Amino acid sequence: MSDSANIPATRQLMALLQLRWRMIRSTPIRWAIALLTILPVGLVIAGLLSMQTLPDDETLSLAVATPTFYVGFIVLAILAPLVSGGGYELYPPDQLVAYPIRPATAYRGTLVLAPVNLAWLINVIALFVVTGFATGDLAWVPTSRSLVTVALFILAATVVGHTIGWLVMGFRQSRRGRVVTNIGGVLALVAGFFIFWTDSVITLLDNSPTTRVVVGAYDGYNGEYTSWLTVVAVLVLVVVVFMRFGDAVAGWALRRPGDHADRTSSRSLPRRTMSRNATFALLMVDHASVWRSTPLRRGVLVLVLVPGVISALAGMTWQSLILVPGLIAAGAGLLFGINAFTLDSTGSVWLSTLPGWVSPAYLAKSLVFLEIALAAVLSALVGGSLRAQPPNAASEVMAAFMSALCCAVLVVALGMRSSLRHPHRADLKGPRDTPATPGVMAAQSMRFALVTTFTSLYFAALALSGVWWLPLFGALPVLLLSALHWYRTGLAWEHPHVRAAVVMTVSGG
Repeated sequence: MSDSANIPATRQLMALLQLRWRMIRSTPIRWAIALLTILPVGLVIAGLLSMQTLPDDETLSLAVATPTFYVGFIVLAILAPLVSGGGYELYPPDQLVAYPIRPATAYRGTLVLAPVNLAWLINVIALFVVTGFATGDLAWVPTSRSLVTVALFILAATVVGHTIGWLVMGFRQSRRGRVVTNIGGVLALVAGFFIFWTDSVITLLDNSPTTRVVVGAYDGYNGEYTSWLTVVAVLVLVVVVFMRFGDAVAGWALRRPGDHADRTSSRSLPRRTMSRNATFALLMVDHASVWRSTPLRRGVLVLVLVPGVISALAGMTWQSLILVPGLIAAGAGLLFGINAFTLDSTGSVWLSTLPGWVSPAYLAKSLVFLEIALAAVLSALVGGSLRAQPPNAASEVMAAFMSALCCAVLVVALGMRSSLRHPHRADLKGPRDTPATPGVMAAQSMRFALVTTFTSLYFAALALSGVWWLPLFGALPVLLLSALHWYRTGLAWEHPHVRAAVVMTVSGG
């Protein structure tokens, strides 16, 4: 046992990754994961080639806005681990209790699973494409030097973000630490609104350290090796230092005794008023389940607040706002939508014995899922509209709202079908719990992203017509097909053998 505990964290991580790969029995999921590792490279190359056709005035505008993309990625790299309590896990912690897994292995495992976050992956592709395009004409050797800078920046931001996530998770093991971190979160939110209302966004971006990183990427393209190598050396130093610091922070956080037992002890609660029917009663149960779950509660708050704040600070155009709902809705689907019936957890066995539970349960899960998806996409639209440039036509505004509605409804229909066909056992209690395994999360993120992206592009094309009612008319077939898909899933849910398989899986594994 002592010899096993001395195995380097990297070797332990490789062994755990190999075991996780062998545990994936589904061939489509294996193909999806393999495609997920290859597709970003293809998208970067395609983006670099396609953006060479843009006019020079758009090239200049993109070069000026490039540091903003870098700042946005830093914010995302910090927020994503904070929401998940340090990052996603290869295995649930209770499955590794009997094995001498080092804390550094758990920390580095969360780094490896960073691409499972759909927003992280899309922003990585955007950073490569925008930087490669803004540096100049596509010349592979000079461009590769600038892209090396981008890769090191992405790695550095991800390592820093995950280290901060583990640090905050360690602090939140105690009541005093939770109070301090909550106050810090409120102060950060107040500071963001202050920057927004005082029009200090441009000044802040001009003084951001990311400007120096972008200049370093430009210097690498232009062959100014001294300046470029200085930036590269600083980024490598940040990665090495924070990787070591992250190993120590993860060990400290995992060793801290939490007060979870005190927080979940019995307490008196007032009796709730009687619901009008079974659907409203189950809605209350599902709302309480979402709010009691640490990862779901954090995910809901981030999905509802962060897209609106970032969209407001970015000052996007209405053409860009049409495309935003696709990404936000896909992220909302990964929160619990791919395994919606796990909200009942072990209580699903008892609930399934209640009379008249079948249809109300399916409807209640769908409504809670739809509420979160709509809140997320509408938050991004409303926030983005605060500083958006005036629309060129009313069709752009109509297309943006129809894109939000249709993407949310589509994700609900696809998520409920996935919840029925591929249920999983998930407690959703720990800060890093996920509704499914990393491989399933990666496959579902690709599925949601493809569907919602094409839907957003469809409405963007309708907005080009300039006819305000065309996006409204174009939304009808999307909504009808989504409703039909959702209705057929509901019919399958009514079969006892299908329902029994879902209930037994989410309750007992």
